[in-house]
Amino acid sequence: MANAVNLSEPLPAGGLVLKYDIYYKGDKVGEHQMKAVPEGELIRLEHSRKLEVRVAFITAFSESHQSTEWWNKSVQLQKISAKTQVNGKELDISGANSPRGFVYVVDGVQQLAPADVVTLDSYWVGNAPKHSSVIDVAAGKLLQTSSKINPDGSIQLFGEKFNAKFAYQGDFLSVGELTQNGNTVVYKKVSGN
Repeated sequence: MANAVNLSEPLPAGGLVLKYDIYYKGDKVGEHQMKAVPEGELIRLEHSRKLEVRVAFITAFSESHQSTEWWNKSVQLQKISAKTQVNGKELDISGANSPRGFVYVVDGVQQLAPADVVTLDSYWVGNAPKHSSVIDVAAGKLLQTSSKINPDGSIQLFGEKFNAKFAYQGDFLSVGELTQNGNTVVYKKVSGN
């Protein structure tokens, strides 16, 4: 299959790649690539994101993010391994689902989230905003959110110091707007095979 648009359709054997351009105040500041690969009973997601915001030739913000997530076909996070550098400071996260919930470690400190937790990277798929517990893998924090479906079919997400709006084509993100700490970044899908 050349193009999976819905999760009910099988992923191509070589995986599905989605690419997004990231914009801040109308300027392209980065890119995010997500690759979903079938791996036995799981789906392996590889995320790669780089962004840099420059103000008057000075880098005001930079981020480099790599993560691998393993999900079951019911769209439940099973395992994660992520490394993020924000303005030169590195943060490592690893974790796995357990009978107690999703146990994850942020820079050596163990934390517990509900078993149905998602990550901020998870919003590539339309099912993710239905989950109220979200791990911000770039900051290593657990967020609590609520969501509503807008009249145009997009999904609005609300949380403490966090607001987002997501529009999907089939099950996959086409445009996302994320606002944290008063700053909004926009993700626009540029390709997906």
